Amino acid sequence: MEKSILRLPRGLRDFPPEEMAKFSYVENKIRRVLELYGYQEVRTPIFERFDLFALRSGEEIRSRMFVFSTDEGEMALRPEVTAPIARMVATGKLDLSKKPLKIYYIGPCYRYDEPQAGRYREFWQAGVELIGSPYPEADAEVIRLATRVLEELGLEGYVLRIGDMAVIRAFLTQEGVPEEAVNRIIGPLDVLTSSLDKLRMYREKLSEANSGRPLGPDKLSDLIRRCDEIRRLKEEELLKMDAGESLIPKAYEGLLEPDPRVYRLKELYEEGSFDEICDVLDKKAEELVVLTKLRWAYYGVEYGPGQTYKMPEEVFDKLMELMSISGPGDEALPALEKLLGRSGQVGQALSRFEEALKALSWFGVEGFTVDMSIVRGLEYYTGTVFEIDFPFLGAQKQVCGGGRYDKLVEEFGGPSLPAVGFAFGVDRLVLALERSGKVPPARPRCDVYVIPISEEVLDYAIRASEQLRSSGLRTEVSLSRRKLREELSIADKLGARLAIIIGPREAEEGKLTVRDLETREQVSLPLKEAIRHVKAALAGGKT
Repeated sequence: MEKSILRLPRGLRDFPPEEMAKFSYVENKIRRVLELYGYQEVRTPIFERFDLFALRSGEEIRSRMFVFSTDEGEMALRPEVTAPIARMVATGKLDLSKKPLKIYYIGPCYRYDEPQAGRYREFWQAGVELIGSPYPEADAEVIRLATRVLEELGLEGYVLRIGDMAVIRAFLTQEGVPEEAVNRIIGPLDVLTSSLDKLRMYREKLSEANSGRPLGPDKLSDLIRRCDEIRRLKEEELLKMDAGESLIPKAYEGLLEPDPRVYRLKELYEEGSFDEICDVLDKKAEELVVLTKLRWAYYGVEYGPGQTYKMPEEVFDKLMELMSISGPGDEALPALEKLLGRSGQVGQALSRFEEALKALSWFGVEGFTVDMSIVRGLEYYTGTVFEIDFPFLGAQKQVCGGGRYDKLVEEFGGPSLPAVGFAFGVDRLVLALERSGKVPPARPRCDVYVIPISEEVLDYAIRASEQLRSSGLRTEVSLSRRKLREELSIADKLGARLAIIIGPREAEEGKLTVRDLETREQVSLPLKEAIRHVKAALAGGKT
């Protein structure tokens, strides 16, 4: 047999019992918090029609998904769960008389992109959707739910950042950008801000390093890949310019000149030339912004058959200025008003954003940062958006993201229903627990290990084990017919607190011999008394 068929596909993992215990712990904590607030669990299929996800995110989402053909058409493994839940609502699967609906889910999702440390092709999400309330206190409750989960897990050091897509959308609309063009700008804008964030993060790590290797192999590889993508974009445009096919004016030709240091990044890293790499990263970040501006200004953004929007450079510059606003609410909100004013849709969006931030104080949520660079790549977000990061996780620091989406259900053919929600990356929550040293000790496989010392007492031993289980005791009976000393060793390895030894005399008298594996003391008792004794011992009481 070829060994390759036993090798897992890239981006997938097996979960041995020890790993499953961590995931179960996190999921149980999440369920407890969400149900405290009245949320009920739902499940949706692992795959849906591809068009369900392409409806709002466009055909370009195909390259980031697992898509396959069936006799019913194209299907896709779900990349997220909000769209399937919106489908449930639109098709009448949920009782709208109970508005607002408060539902949650926990399950696997799939994305077809390059696996990295902390980023997998199969990943677990836990999220909520609050459907039916347009009011800012709904946004605030959902954000509080997310922080409450982190508190329940005992995780500290997270950063809560809050932005508002309604403000960005209102600005673009006010500048004359067609609505569908706005939708087509959101995804690339998210990619741009994410790339800039990663480049800045790598720069920060390198600028703080005096020696050693501040980046692991995966992060260094990602840094090189991102710089190389920008180099390739420049070279492609330069070739077009040389062939007279570029729409970008010749005045920008100097920007497109290659930087040979991009080819030597690994070598520079191994030499410890971190300052020079930082200079490359600064230039790449600047070039990425300018390249995006030039593409949108001269090639435009396609948003329909034969329809292209070309964004004036000054509009792009103001958009970047808007998205650079970040800080405490009492600083960021005045800065937004100074930049955008208070008239029309922009003024309405700013007022709604202020109300949502005020409502957070009612829930006791403080210490957050207003960050207008949060865009969220999915096009259906229409209002408040937020992300929660753990900086110590590095490149994959984001553990939660969400926001308001007021049009999605209606666009799926359902009623007009405002909605707000979020999703946790369960994998990253587990990683955050591990890095924080907060992972609880693994639960033993059983509390009681029953040892029949001969074949003749198997019947009695198994029947007694069933009664122990019926009493709520996690009980394992030996199925291996080993010697007593070996069985006691196995009981210890399994983490059992107590062993129950059954020989011919116990079977004949209807008793159990209970051995404490910590103190090595043992006592022989009738079955019912033995059960009480075991429960008291496990509870830490007197036996």
